[in-house]
Amino acid sequence: MFRSMKRKLIAAAGVAAVAVAVPLAVFAATGHEGGDLDRQAAKWRTADVTTSSTDWRNVPGLSRTRCTRNQVTAMVSVTVEGGPVRFRVVPDGVPEAPFKPTSARFVPDGVESFTFTFVGNTLPFEADDTHSFNVQWRSPDGVPVTLVNGVLNVLYEEGRQGCP
Repeated sequence: MFRSMKRKLIAAAGVAAVAVAVPLAVFAATGHEGGDLDRQAAKWRTADVTTSSTDWRNVPGLSRTRCTRNQVTAMVSVTVEGGPVRFRVVPDGVPEAPFKPTSARFVPDGVESFTFTFVGNTLPFEADDTHSFNVQWRSPDGVPVTLVNGVLNVLYEEGRQGCP
């Protein structure tokens, strides 16, 4: 009887350890940002532009420069047609540090609209909170894709250093 009770205690302790460890592992595999959102700025384009480049390129007309600090949320809404396409948001022209989740893939069936949200964190560089945000795109397999129209909406906390 004592042995059976001991096994149950060990099993219960094992279950409790797993119950604590799994959420910690999930938390470690995810991330978070934060800020005091007080501004937003949008930019759009309504003229068609096409790419078949397999390299990342800035989408003409879909970039913003703003004085930001902490979390920045970049919402990208596009209407596209053609082959599969990937989009991402790159801060300050640093392609090695795109906003999370690094890119989003869309596969239009005819002319279709998609929206995706990217997030990142900005810090002052040389005592300046001015940052640029570029929407980039590429055709993963070289099939032409046309952007019919698109919007970049940036939500952010206003920076405090070196901004005009």
